[in-house]
Amino acid sequence: MRIQRVAFNFIGVCALALSLGNRANQPPVRVGCAWSLPTCPVCLKSLGATPAIHIMDDPKDPGLNGREVRFDSAQCAATFETDRAKFLKPANEQMVGEQLPLYPAINCVVMPDESLTDPNSPNAGKGENIIVGNRLVRTCCGQCTRRVRRDPVKWLAQVDKAIVADQGAKYALKVCVISGAPLPTEPVNVFIGSRLVEVATPADALKAQQNPMETLAKLDAAIAALKLSAAKKSATAAAPVTNTESK
Repeated sequence: MRIQRVAFNFIGVCALALSLGNRANQPPVRVGCAWSLPTCPVCLKSLGATPAIHIMDDPKDPGLNGREVRFDSAQCAATFETDRAKFLKPANEQMVGEQLPLYPAINCVVMPDESLTDPNSPNAGKGENIIVGNRLVRTCCGQCTRRVRRDPVKWLAQVDKAIVADQGAKYALKVCVISGAPLPTEPVNVFIGSRLVEVATPADALKAQQNPMETLAKLDAAIAALKLSAAKKSATAAAPVTNTESK
């Protein structure tokens, strides 16, 4: 029996080692959205068409694990690793400022009975606003913030639902900004920061995250074109009809 127990223990250790080995060989999976700023967090230069993309692999810190960061160069990526907190602090502050205006006016995602200030009010930036996976999450207190950091995927899903409820009904486009194809009845939802982008297929969703700034620029341009077209139609309809019949 003792030999049998030793054998089982040995098999268990081998299985655990194999599992850890397989995990070590797997690339980290992105949590949240792609890097949602147009600049490198280290040198602050505008990111070009081929930035150095790094997904943080830090199982000890779920709040950072899986977060994508984009750099101007490999050298900037190496510099970033020397002091992550130093470079992420201003980037996080910028993301909060940019994402607040589009954040849904909801209560705390962890404790739904706890109300928050309106995201567009002057005091909105003074609460528990945190960035996980390059996405803004607002909470009512430090305890809720810690819960969000421990499981970002769970709580980001709650934010996603609120964004779809808020922005989905008034989404202006009927076609995919990536492929130009008509949007299906149930489009694929992509979230870039606090902004909803509806696309036609999962493949389009991947492309949308490859260059998030370009995706948002396309979305803004398409919406602007729709507004211009609507304004022209309205002006034409309101124009007085000139009577050309001779008297």
